[in-house]
Amino acid sequence: MVASSLTMFAQSLEDVQEKVNKEKYAEAQEKIDKLLLDPKGQKNPNAWYYKGIIYYNLALDSTRTDKDYRTEAFEAYKKYYEMDPKNVMGTLEQNARIFQLYDSYYNAGIKAFNAKSFESSFKHFSNALSVENFINDKKFTYSNFTLPVLDTNLILNVAAAATKANLTDSAMVYYKRLADAKLSDTLYIEVYQMLIDYYGKKNDAANKAKYLALGKELYPTSDYWYDIELTPLANDKPKLIAKYEELVATNPNSYYLAYNYAVELYNYLYASEKKPADAATFEPKVEPAIAGAIKAKDGPDPNLLMVRYLSEKVYRLEDEGRLIKGTKPEDVKKRQAIITQTNALWDKLAPYAQQAFNGYTSKPKEQMKGYEKGNLKFVSNVLVDYYTMKKDAAKAKTYQDKMKELGI
Repeated sequence: MVASSLTMFAQSLEDVQEKVNKEKYAEAQEKIDKLLLDPKGQKNPNAWYYKGIIYYNLALDSTRTDKDYRTEAFEAYKKYYEMDPKNVMGTLEQNARIFQLYDSYYNAGIKAFNAKSFESSFKHFSNALSVENFINDKKFTYSNFTLPVLDTNLILNVAAAATKANLTDSAMVYYKRLADAKLSDTLYIEVYQMLIDYYGKKNDAANKAKYLALGKELYPTSDYWYDIELTPLANDKPKLIAKYEELVATNPNSYYLAYNYAVELYNYLYASEKKPADAATFEPKVEPAIAGAIKAKDGPDPNLLMVRYLSEKVYRLEDEGRLIKGTKPEDVKKRQAIITQTNALWDKLAPYAQQAFNGYTSKPKEQMKGYEKGNLKFVSNVLVDYYTMKKDAAKAKTYQDKMKELGI
């Protein structure tokens, strides 16, 4: 009876193999499912291997939606490898079947992503990663081909699909895998930025600090890390300025910090008609801050800022002079002192205006941005006024002509 039973089982498995060889997978499914209902069939590793083959091929038929055929195939293969440590069937085929399953999941993920079916894409990509991890754990190769131990492209695909599907928590699991690998290619800087933002919103200070520290370590020249500390203070200007001072002191070569610190100071004091109550505290800091930005990078923008700042001082002095109406000697003396101070300020700001002018005009007109054209017009007008005051009409005309040439 035992011999008869084994013979019948062997015959059944041969029938399954015959259907697989003829690619009659629907018929093969019926036979393998029946075979694996039998406890004896469940103990045969080759039966599970054939189930993997059959279900993998059924998965290629997109009209079959009654079950997850790829997952069934993967589970069947895992059962086979567990039951046959020598991997006889797999070795005979160079492990091609499990690599096929990986490819199938990967390609399904791409197809779903392109169709904007992001949740489905996430599922397929994450399953491809699971199969890849299994292959690597087993140290399988196919024709001397091996899959990467850390497949950064696939992990990014999984995370991107999850993000698009609004599965943020799931996406961060995969971004963490990349971040924890301490990848320093510029491609991955956004991974650290997303994790910092994510944990910030979660009020998870420990993880936020962890990935902020990693980001600074791997991308020390990025200005993003400064914004992490500065952005929460945006609505409290005195605290924001104090934080800038702290960061500028510890990062003296950062133009980004130096320039934005100077801009914040300038705007705090002069962007509105009404000055802040603590203006006297901050006004002495403005000119040194702008000078620090120019030292960090002698470009047109910080030079323009210095022109604007010195112009503010000129206008205030001129307003002060207009208030002196008397003809007494002391009044005349005060007015003359103001004129002298004003002229000195004009002489001081002219080189900054010229440097800004040179910087903006060094770029071809078609490459100039709108704000750069506006800035150029401002400094040109300042230089025209300066040389007009100096009674140098020819020099003033050069700037007027340049504006006409540029159509500004």
